[in-house]
Amino acid sequence: MIYTVRGAIPKSELGVTLEHEHVKWEYDECLANTMYFDKKYQEESIQSDLEYIVPILLDIKEKGGKSVVEASPPIGGQNIKLLNELSKRADMNIIPCTGWNMTKQLYDVFPKYFEEQLANRWIKDFKEGLDTIDGIDIRPGYIKLLLDRGLLSNADKAMLIAAVKASKETGMPIHCHILEAKMVHEVIQVLDKEEADYNKFLWAHADEEAHKETVKLAAEKGMWIGIDNVRKGTSKKELELFNYVLSLGFGHKVLLSQDYDFYTEAKKSLEEHPCTTIFDEFIPYCSENGIEKQEIIRIMTENPANFYDVDME
Repeated sequence: MIYTVRGAIPKSELGVTLEHEHVKWEYDECLANTMYFDKKYQEESIQSDLEYIVPILLDIKEKGGKSVVEASPPIGGQNIKLLNELSKRADMNIIPCTGWNMTKQLYDVFPKYFEEQLANRWIKDFKEGLDTIDGIDIRPGYIKLLLDRGLLSNADKAMLIAAVKASKETGMPIHCHILEAKMVHEVIQVLDKEEADYNKFLWAHADEEAHKETVKLAAEKGMWIGIDNVRKGTSKKELELFNYVLSLGFGHKVLLSQDYDFYTEAKKSLEEHPCTTIFDEFIPYCSENGIEKQEIIRIMTENPANFYDVDME
């Protein structure tokens, strides 16, 4: 099943999916944590936000999109009530997450049993839901991690371990933000030690450096490859990596998206926002360079459905 903000759906209903987008990033961590821990929302802000974000979703829907994965972790202001209302108004599937939900400095204060406690929190989020709206317990569809640049910190290692523990317990996949290819090697060491299921692990932003040798290593280990910066003017660069992954025989393990913040883009211009670039530029560019539109649509339909499918058995 796929867990959305309006409840669970069968994977066959997911449709064409943008697997890494942000509805609205919240920079006020106090507000973000209040929404996550206390389930308290700013109603006036939600009504204002809807006016900007609903048109973006409707534009995506008009281009053929049916589902969006909200990639903002709780500390990034994931607003479950806003997401639920957006999903209803646009009649689109939105997949929420649990994951990185507090300042990483807490690890330095409470390192003992940190992994277990964090894993237990994420397991609780799944079993009890992030919130209950209209009688529906809204479960997260995946675990979101954001790893810092440089060497893998103790906090990041602990979060990886916690995520693997929670994934094993719930079946949720792990969507992991990694900007530097060299860090992937350290991540693999942690995952191997924890005997993680690589089929439930996505390297988000594999296209940031597009380091082919590391992408090949990750794909051969079984990781999913996130090509998720398909933005205006990037089609040539993104297609090069996409073609490389296809040439390796891992087209079934690649996920495509844009990583836009819908609210921010809508505030700039609702008429000229770039949030349908993947449909307007990338897919036509792929068609012009040997990959048919229907193949891209198939990949954007089947692959997210397979990755975000939570098997609880």
